[in-house]
Amino acid sequence: MPRYASSSCAAALLALTSCSFLPKNAHDIHQAVWVTRYDFGTESEVRELVRNCARSGFDTILFQVRGNGTVAFESRIEPWLEQYSFHRPGFDPLAVACDEARNQGIRLHAWINALPGWRGTSAPASEWQLYNTHPDWFLVDQYHDRQPLLVSGAPAYVWLNPCLPEVREHVARICEEVAQNYEVDGIHLDYCRMPEAGEVSREGSSKTSGGAPVDYPYDNRTLEYYREATGKNPDDDRASWNAWRSSQVTELVREVRRRVGSVRRRAVVSAAVFPTPAKATAVLQDWPTWLAKGYVDAVFPMTYGADDGEFRERIAVQHATTDRPIIVGIGVYKHDSPDQTLRQMKAVRDEGLQGFALYSYASLYGTKENRGGAPVEASLRANRRDALLPVLQSGRFLGDGVRAGPTTLRKQR
Repeated sequence: MPRYASSSCAAALLALTSCSFLPKNAHDIHQAVWVTRYDFGTESEVRELVRNCARSGFDTILFQVRGNGTVAFESRIEPWLEQYSFHRPGFDPLAVACDEARNQGIRLHAWINALPGWRGTSAPASEWQLYNTHPDWFLVDQYHDRQPLLVSGAPAYVWLNPCLPEVREHVARICEEVAQNYEVDGIHLDYCRMPEAGEVSREGSSKTSGGAPVDYPYDNRTLEYYREATGKNPDDDRASWNAWRSSQVTELVREVRRRVGSVRRRAVVSAAVFPTPAKATAVLQDWPTWLAKGYVDAVFPMTYGADDGEFRERIAVQHATTDRPIIVGIGVYKHDSPDQTLRQMKAVRDEGLQGFALYSYASLYGTKENRGGAPVEASLRANRRDALLPVLQSGRFLGDGVRAGPTTLRKQR
């Protein structure tokens, strides 16, 4: 497959993007990228990916440090990542990432999966992991069953219950621990919501297999809290039940903001969210309220898809929802051609939104496991780099300042 040639779309976007300043707050994030915990394994890989992000023209890295109730930093609260067999790998990935980000003049936000508590074919091998230490913190359905580990034979997330105060406190303490001990520029929340309605059936089969949909959480304590707050049972008034559960998720976000702000006042708090308020409502993720009340400084609506028309419709809805910072998530992995990614980047600019975040780093550079990979995939990644990097490197998406290359950024920190 030949390398992707420059297109008229790329030329137009190059003309539109101008240089700006080092991000000092959420209003100045214009070109971000998600880096998952599967993109690194060694210290050299962490440093390499940070350098790649800086050289590519991104101004902000969303660096994943928590998933499945395990972490990529020195914690007194949770065990090390499962990929490190729950033990320290001989270095601290977040500390290394922060150090290299300072060297390269790029902002780094710690990306935290908030509510998925585990995913695996069996219980975690670490006795210290939440699934083993706090089984009562996990969702229970109306049949009094915990979520199954397997859905249609494959591992699925089992979720923590945000309606329990100790769960909210635990997640917020993780965020506080990061903000207190590491020079991060922000905390980026993900999966701060409830599972999608009907996502899992009582039999543990997928929602398309005909199993009865389930509802969460129906543990005794949650039901008591709900009755105390409303005087009702869930089936008495579904709208009230949904509103109350949504408020508990919002309370989690508020507590994260409070704790992070208490130890790192200037840190940005942001969240990856469902693409429109209507879709977010289905998972009790009231991100317009989070923005309005200042619990988050910015949202990253995950507007992933290969339909450009639908993409434009969704970002128009996002723009109409709030005047607070919106960084549109673009799913590069969904695009067979880099030209589609360029069109969506340009659509964000044309809509007048603040910026975009590309999902993900691996779509440009591969993961630590597949950097060679199948020839077709490796060629597509090379084509993406050829098409996208000149646009990203041309500036910082918005603003009229001088070009902020790595040297300039270091001076401004």
